[in-house]
Amino acid sequence: MKEGLEFQESQRFNQWWIIPVVMFPINVMFISMCIYQLTTGKPVGDKPMTDTELIIVTILFFLFSVILGVVFFFMRLDTVINEDGVYERMFPFQLNFRFTPWDNIMDAGVMKKNLIEKYRYSRGWGIRRGFRKKYYDTGGNYVLKLTLKNNNKILTFTSNKKIFIGTQKPEELTEFLEKLNAERNQK
Repeated sequence: MKEGLEFQESQRFNQWWIIPVVMFPINVMFISMCIYQLTTGKPVGDKPMTDTELIIVTILFFLFSVILGVVFFFMRLDTVINEDGVYERMFPFQLNFRFTPWDNIMDAGVMKKNLIEKYRYSRGWGIRRGFRKKYYDTGGNYVLKLTLKNNNKILTFTSNKKIFIGTQKPEELTEFLEKLNAERNQK
């Protein structure tokens, strides 16, 4: 095979800001309750917390919101495809790439998400796992669908395992897979 025959894609979540926006009203509520209870001396709610408890809960929730926002800001899906196989990872949840060699892949192709609605995996983004299916996505309309060989000799009635990896470069990926298949068939 040609040296350097490789496809790389790194996708970021373009809606990372949703988490801080959702958390903002809750943080404002806690901060308001904290200020009200500390300045007026009147407890908030039917079963109020002490001043110390309210301050601790407010600080912890604020820190949780910041950490969640930072995690979503740095989250990305990295995909590398070469003559060895397919590597994918959802950083920072997966620090190491997961590797699927071509020997274990029966079929690989790019498809529109609406064609896999029946799998209930094309809604939203992130990592989802189901019975014999994995889905990695950050958004977009296309996925790389990998159908793995059924190496399970006992349960032959089950369908083959499928892995869906989101892509925002469907034309480039399709072209790369065609080149890679041509190179592999020449061997």
